[in-house]
Amino acid sequence: MGRYFRLYIQQVKSEGETGHRETVRVEAFSDGVFAIAMTLLALELRVPHGTPGSKLGEELLELWPSYAAFLTSFITIGIIWLNHHRLFALVARVDSRLLLCNTLLLLVVTALSFPTSLVAEYLGHEGERVAAVTYAAMFLLLSLSFNLMWWRIRAAKHPRLLGVPDDDPEVLDLHAAYRFGSVPYLACVGIALINATAAVAMILALAIYWAIKARPVRERAQR
Repeated sequence: MGRYFRLYIQQVKSEGETGHRETVRVEAFSDGVFAIAMTLLALELRVPHGTPGSKLGEELLELWPSYAAFLTSFITIGIIWLNHHRLFALVARVDSRLLLCNTLLLLVVTALSFPTSLVAEYLGHEGERVAAVTYAAMFLLLSLSFNLMWWRIRAAKHPRLLGVPDDDPEVLDLHAAYRFGSVPYLACVGIALINATAAVAMILALAIYWAIKARPVRERAQR
């Protein structure tokens, strides 16, 4: 009897180690994609090429849409990375559906450079509303894909993906934060139809909000 019990304990440990290796691989791959996506955003920061006699300071100020779009997108991807790390700290193992959800999130993250370029080019000019709507819609897709991944992690029971109880403070805090997380970005799409600059400003404000929420519950409790 003791021999079978020891074999069972060994099997449980082996499954736990395998699950840990899988989550580490997912995080490592995702970290690489996040890093590349953030680097691509810097391509929008170009040196102005003015005419002879033009003032460089004024030309730099005219590029403020590029700065705003870069800052907003960079902070947002950074916050997604932080929340991604926080989320996977609770995951004990992955399955094929979770991998698909994670791949969808990475797809949207890497595509963020395109609407960022649109906003940098058109904000303050004709076509800015279309650019802002495209930009806000991409952030809405980011939010939806993140929520889809969190839903998969919580919904999977056989096998269970979460490595902590459903009533763990971290799980409850994440669930409360993500429950209506897509609504503000849907509002940003509507605002972009009216005022492009206001929509970009709201997206930046949301990025700051999620930066605050990215801290785990235990870290906040230690303050």
